[in-house]
Amino acid sequence: MVTKSFEWVKSSNGAIPSNAIAQGVERDGRPLYIARAFFKGGLHPGKAAPHLANGGFATGYAGHTVELNEYFVLCGNINSAQWIAEKGAVPKQGHGPALVEGGHEADGQPLYIAKVNFNNSQQLGKAGHHLSHGINFTYGDNERSQGDYMVLAYQ
Repeated sequence: MVTKSFEWVKSSNGAIPSNAIAQGVERDGRPLYIARAFFKGGLHPGKAAPHLANGGFATGYAGHTVELNEYFVLCGNINSAQWIAEKGAVPKQGHGPALVEGGHEADGQPLYIAKVNFNNSQQLGKAGHHLSHGINFTYGDNERSQGDYMVLAYQ
């Protein structure tokens, strides 16, 4: 599936395509890639990397880290996008740049690609109109949220 100048490439078991978009980084400098996976009827944005346990992909769900071994990695030219600072829930579209939709909840509510500075790292996660606490992301075995974050938008 192609989304403007991006493409979601199916991957599994820690594999990362050569043109994947690394926009996160662990405390030790290892890159994190924008990714998404199907889970519980939704398509959830998260992070992928060869070093992630139990399959290479992680996202948050119901307060926990969900690790999966089949996922899609965002590939393309990141220069066609920009990170926009947000606070709390993502505002409804209609003004400003169009946000990069990374997936959806089981009920169809859109989820957007987001990242946050956390514990000397940049973690990737998801944000939405219905997520009032801001970004949801995983760190360790827990799903976390933070009010100040960035969301990916088209330029």
